[in-house]
Order: sequence, then structure tokens, then C-alpha cells
Amino acid sequence: MRIAAILSLPDGNQGEESTSPAKSTPHARLGGLGGTSFARFDILGQSLLDRTLTRIEQIGAVPHTVISQGKSTELLPVRSGTPNSFVTAWEKSVAKYVNDGVDLLLLVRVAAYTDIDFAQFLKFHLEVNSPITRLYAGETPLDVALLDASRLRNAEGSYRHKLRALIQQQRRLDYQGYVNPLATPVDFYTLVEDGLRGRCGLHPVGQETRQWFWQGRDAEIDSSAVITGPAFIGEGAQIGACCTIAAGSSIERNCEVDCGTTVEESWVMQDTYIGAALDVRRAIVGHDSLFHLDRNIEVKVGDPDLIGTAPKSAAFFGGLGSLIWGHEAAG
Repeated sequence: MRIAAILSLPDGNQGEESTSPAKSTPHARLGGLGGTSFARFDILGQSLLDRTLTRIEQIGAVPHTVISQGKSTELLPVRSGTPNSFVTAWEKSVAKYVNDGVDLLLLVRVAAYTDIDFAQFLKFHLEVNSPITRLYAGETPLDVALLDASRLRNAEGSYRHKLRALIQQQRRLDYQGYVNPLATPVDFYTLVEDGLRGRCGLHPVGQETRQWFWQGRDAEIDSSAVITGPAFIGEGAQIGACCTIAAGSSIERNCEVDCGTTVEESWVMQDTYIGAALDVRRAIVGHDSLFHLDRNIEVKVGDPDLIGTAPKSAAFFGGLGSLIWGHEAAG
């Protein structure tokens, strides 16, 4: 049996824009870093996209295609209307795999996080012998589906029109496991904390050098720094002298936390610099911004000596503002 996967990524500019310059609404959707899909940046040392691809390997070596969704929020692009770039790319990918003789198409939208076992999902799909099987949590459809590619062969018109007819025959698998919608900044920190505390299958990527403390490759931690688990220090990160990294904190790849600073119950996003002698608690920090988790307020910091981009980091890092608001990065 031949299986291929099509993974769609919400882009970095998707979402509702807040009417307030300083607050996000409880339902604000997230964008990405400088237009980068949030599926591509690190959470506890690895992106959601890479984690999804690793878990797909549960069902063997699966060729895959990754497509940017633009403004679309559909897993199955069957709505009527003029085809956009996502629909065009989706049709092209489906055509490639159908013409190659693939038996099943695994469709995944890398948005909400779940601990779905793809091997069990495949087993269920084969047992019910349905043209489409989709994952559900209660009455909420999740962004995972299996499609019998043979039903699309010799289709007249577009594949999405054929798919629209097949949806009436879909079966559902009720999923009882962990789900995080990743719809707000608080959801993202919740996923970080749940991963650190073993509440879900998103585990830190690094060596557990002592109980509840994980360290990525080439991370540099001054001997005078105090770290209390559960905590994660990512690959290439630098923790300066006399710093305190308290429980519930994740310092991602290539970050730098300067001397004397305390970070507690916070997520410091990749490639971020935090200056000396600061006190960061219950926050998401990225580039030039800090989002306070309890007050639901974003603060822009104009001084790169306080919060900025780590000197050795890649230039793609676009700032936390786009994470919260979904604004398109300038330039």
C-alpha cells in the first residue's frame, strides 16, 4: 500500500487583527515570525512541522508535500469560489500523487496540536473502508484526514469537486487524547508548559542532564546560573552569569539571556536576546516584544539592549507582534 501526505501550513499573516494596539482578544488567531508560519518555529526545541513529519513516519516512509495556505483555514478545500494559490497548489499535489498510483492520501493541516497516533488512525480507516476518514474531538473536526486516492482517479473536473461529493460518505474517528487549539498566545505557552510537565506527547528535544531539565546541543550555561526544572535550554542558547531560569520556562534555540536576569514561567522564542538584570515572569518574549500572559497585553520594547534579536541569530526573525496580531511584516 502506497501512502503520501499533503501538509498545509497556516501562513504568518493569517488571523484576526485587533482593534487595540496593545491587547489581543481572547480569540485572536496567531500569525508567524515575519510572515513565517508558526508551524515552522521551535517549541521545546523542534517545530510543529518537523514533529508532525516524524510522527507520520509511524506508518512508514511517506513522501510528502508542504503547502502554504495563505488565508485559507480549510483542511479539505471544497468550498466554491475562484481557486486561489493554495487551492491550485493542493490540486497540483493531489494530481501528482494520484497519477503516481498512490493508494491513500494523508491530509494534515499543521495548526492545532494533538497527540494523534497516525498508525492507529490508518488502521481505523482501513477497517471502516471509507472513502474519507476524519479525526474529531467531540463535535469538533480536527485537521487530519485520510482519503482513498483511487476514488479520485478519472475524476471529471477538479479534484476538489470530486472530493465534495465524497465528503457525504466520510467516517469519523473520535479522538479522546490531548488537544491544544493554538489559537492564542496563552495556548502556545500552555503547550510549552504541558510539554515540560509531561502532560502531552510534545517532549523537549535535548539531553535530560538532570531530572526535569533538558539541554540542547551546544547550549552554554554559566556555572553560576541557577536552573530549576522543569525547564528547557535550546540548541546554541547562552545563559549568562548569575541568571535564574525558574520552573516552567523554555529558552529556545540561539537565544541569549544576559547576566543577572531571571526568567520564570515564560517562553523565550528562538533567536531572542534578553538583556542584563531583567525580571521576566509569565511572559512570551520574542525579538522586540513581550506578551504578558496574565494581563493579555503586548509591550513593544524599543531598546535592543533590553529585548532584541540575539547577535548570532538568523535575520528571518520578525518579532512577536506578528505572532500575536498576524500583521504582515514590513519589507
